[in-house]
Amino acid sequence: MNLRPPELIIQTFEFEGLPGHVALETTRFESLPNNRTRLVNLTVFQTIEDRDGMVQSGMETGMSEAYETLDELLAMK
Repeated sequence: MNLRPPELIIQTFEFEGLPGHVALETTRFESLPNNRTRLVNLTVFQTIEDRDGMVQSGMETGMSEAYETLDELLAMK
């Protein structure tokens, strides 16, 4: 994992629902006015089939839950 706080995280990612298929994930944090931050996440898959398999495996639900948890944690600050 490569980390340049507070702006960039680069890592490989393997979803439990689709083992053996590794993707490259880049997460960038961009400063916005009024003490806000935009999170931009880009995932690059090795093949179209890997991408489609990841989507079909239910990863969208997991990602939504993760972002909801992040919202809750940030609201506590």
